[in-house]
Amino acid sequence: MKTYKIALLFVITALCSLGVQAQQVDQALNEARGHYQRGNLEEARFALQQAMNELDQAIGQEILAMLPQRMGTLSVLEQDEVIGSAAILMVGLHVSRSWGGNDNQQIDLQLIADSPLLTGINAILALPMIGSDPNQKRVRISGYRGLLQREQGSDGNVRWDLQVPIGSSLLSMNFNGITEERTVVEMANTLPLERIARMLQ
Repeated sequence: MKTYKIALLFVITALCSLGVQAQQVDQALNEARGHYQRGNLEEARFALQQAMNELDQAIGQEILAMLPQRMGTLSVLEQDEVIGSAAILMVGLHVSRSWGGNDNQQIDLQLIADSPLLTGINAILALPMIGSDPNQKRVRISGYRGLLQREQGSDGNVRWDLQVPIGSSLLSMNFNGITEERTVVEMANTLPLERIARMLQ
């Protein structure tokens, strides 16, 4: 019972702080409150989960608004933007954005809350030495430690994979057709990771 009340208070506070209209807040929570008062805890939990999914959508929209419209010469591909949550088979909040342009260059970003990959990435970053692989190294992105990996295909196309833990969330970026490591790191450093981290707390 106490857990339900705490969760309810959290959802109300978070939704209000995100500027979601009061009517939407009431609609999302009145159903959960009604089931709870009638003693139907299973339905109350389901309705509260629905409210949490709305919260994920609101947070996802806020994060997308923080991301740059351009990465170097690449423009955002709005048709590829995705905001998801656990309700559609994701572990937690999931935000995706892509940037593209000429010369087959593309950047894909995914931000996943409570990612199952976090443990492995954090373990690699905690090692005194990553290893002898020259295509794998630690980097700093806006003050956060990350793992950058380079891969070159048989066609000569260069691909970079960047993994940056942000609290209990994981930021993943794939850079295709961008040859220079410096360019990759400079582009990643345009992301407002500190502001995003505050949104995800």
